[in-house]
Amino acid sequence: MRILKHLLIIIIFMSFFVVAQDLTSAKIRINENNLNEAEIFLVKALNHPKDKWEAAFHLADKVYPNKERWDLVRQNMDIALTAPKNFKIRPTRDSRKILITQAVSESISNSYNKIYIKGSNYLALINQSSSVDERSKLIDEAMKICQMGIDLDPSQPGGYALMSIFASVKGDKETTKKYINSGLAIPNLPDETRIAIFTSGGQSYIRLGEYDAALNLFNKALDINAQDVSVLESLGSLYLSQGNFDLSLKYLNQAIELAEEDKKMVDLFFNRGLVYLKMKNFEEAEYNFEEAYFLAPDDLEALFGLAKALEEAERWRKARNYYLELIDQSPNNPQYYYGVYRTYFEEGRLEDAQEYLNKANALKK
Repeated sequence: MRILKHLLIIIIFMSFFVVAQDLTSAKIRINENNLNEAEIFLVKALNHPKDKWEAAFHLADKVYPNKERWDLVRQNMDIALTAPKNFKIRPTRDSRKILITQAVSESISNSYNKIYIKGSNYLALINQSSSVDERSKLIDEAMKICQMGIDLDPSQPGGYALMSIFASVKGDKETTKKYINSGLAIPNLPDETRIAIFTSGGQSYIRLGEYDAALNLFNKALDINAQDVSVLESLGSLYLSQGNFDLSLKYLNQAIELAEEDKKMVDLFFNRGLVYLKMKNFEEAEYNFEEAYFLAPDDLEALFGLAKALEEAERWRKARNYYLELIDQSPNNPQYYYGVYRTYFEEGRLEDAQEYLNKANALKK
């Protein structure tokens, strides 16, 4: 009987040791960047009473972000957070030991940033798309990604802001409002973050034609900082959308006086150019678009605005030169070919005009 008892103890000890070895084996695979095999050993290590927290962390920190399985990232981080408060791990082979709560917080932030960047990259894709169906598909994809970010870390306001932007582009008022309010409901937001949410939310309301709601958010942002350049710029856009050119110029001029970064100046000159273009003040429009283009020679929107201003001023040849430059830089945009077509047509060069009209129509199909 005593022999059987000793044998049972040995078997238990050996099984405990084998399970404990799973974490060590996983770390070796992680160092070799063999994440598929590492996953196998880490999943086994989840059954070990002392290794499960670190195993869950490595699954959530290294394996599942690589596979973009953000649901499993959250699930395993929750397991890691059940560790004792004083439990420490080494997040990577070369790092010092830190509390697992700190390691989890830093890792979730890193994963969230990856999701946020991927979601925000859809903004450019949507802007470049000329197909209604393709835009709708891209918006739905972007919103799914943003929701993953929100599910992973509900305390981050950026995901809510992106969701409201995509919802407004989609024309969904209720969803836009829902995510603006959700972002603002996050406790203890710094003033700069609240201003950013107010500004982004106001811009989303402008897209929806909800001008009173937009103005309300911008005014709340101004209550925090009356000299915030982005808020002043957004007010300029709001009044431009309403056809109130005087107020639009007022706020854009204030923003230009306060702005310090070239990138922001590009946007401000571009927007002021749009105002003057609407006012049919083509000389001022040309000046502002030229300033934007001078500061950002690779900004196709600024160059397109400059070409449009010159076309409206009936300076066909110079406008055409800029349209042709746009075609060189982005040969698949039909709007640039239509621009060349119009300048040739106005000059009576019908054969050349037809050539570019055909090219534009072919690209639009």
